[in-house]
Amino acid sequence: MIDTNEVDYQNPSRRDQVRFFSFTALATLLVVLGYFWGIPMYYLGWISFAIAAFSVAGNDAVQTVGTFIESKKTVEWYKKLLVLGGLLVAVHVIGWFRDDGEIHFQRLDKFEPTTQFNLFQLLAPIILVIVTRLRAPVSTTFLVLGLFGGSNIEKMLTKSFLGYGIAFFTAILIWAILAKVDPHEYNQDHVPDPVTERRWANLQWLSTLYLWVAWLLQDTANIAVFLPRKLSIFELAGALAILVFALAIIIRTNGGTIQEIVSEKSDIKWSKAATIVDLVYGTILFVFQKMSNVPMSTTWVFLGLLAGREIILNVLTYRDLPYLDTFRKVGKDVVLAALGIAVSIGIFILAGWLYPDQKSQAP
Repeated sequence: MIDTNEVDYQNPSRRDQVRFFSFTALATLLVVLGYFWGIPMYYLGWISFAIAAFSVAGNDAVQTVGTFIESKKTVEWYKKLLVLGGLLVAVHVIGWFRDDGEIHFQRLDKFEPTTQFNLFQLLAPIILVIVTRLRAPVSTTFLVLGLFGGSNIEKMLTKSFLGYGIAFFTAILIWAILAKVDPHEYNQDHVPDPVTERRWANLQWLSTLYLWVAWLLQDTANIAVFLPRKLSIFELAGALAILVFALAIIIRTNGGTIQEIVSEKSDIKWSKAATIVDLVYGTILFVFQKMSNVPMSTTWVFLGLLAGREIILNVLTYRDLPYLDTFRKVGKDVVLAALGIAVSIGIFILAGWLYPDQKSQAP
């Protein structure tokens, strides 16, 4: 039996890539043939929901459990799944009871329920799967939910860019203070003592759960948009089983290829650093959730947070890493995310041109 710790999931072999893209091609063929053969939209929606569960979880895992995965590689995967999966089920069951059978946490209130999907909407999760495999931190809100958003896409863009800016400057302020209070802790060669690391490792479980709830309340809508708004108890059980299975794959593969975005950042492998990132990021998401129920790109908030943190730590701790390398590392994430927005808007415009009569936004 292969030990998972010996498998480099961030750098898959050619055989793994062939297997992955063969499966992706098969899924694409299934959706396309089902669409043209007239399979009921209800079932096509569930197929896309299942694919979206893997693609959205795979792309966004780097934001929510990425720091957790990076600093908890020695913890057995099933223990992490038991905690995170259990909380996922609890949050959605509570939401289902509270919102009379709905599990999108009011994120889809401005979106008209979609009963007739177009082909672009059904294939969006597959596009996201491919983009994620290529290590691009693309916003699932724009690439998936944007196709259902109509006039809401401008509001989503505005809120997401505002989130990037606030996260960026918040990170600069917080880590500037932390680096000044204890500069030795942020030296490039700093290694925390075992007692301190163990104490923060326990706290990180709590910070991860805090962030996990904040993310679920924001981004479940990106997946749930393919389902009927009101779910029966059997539909809820099926949806949760798919979501937990997708989460298991992400945890089992240590975040997959896109985990590199976190792995290459400064000292995230230590529990204290990961805990503080989770707490700050989760708090920003909760604040934006209270501001309005317009969906936003949590990817852009996360990238803004990492960018501000990486830049200020490089400036204040005089690391050996040249400034140009730091800005190149940060800029690469922004460029890839911006390309994701461009692709999303392009697909949105093309879908609107091919399906001009299809309305998916609330008046």
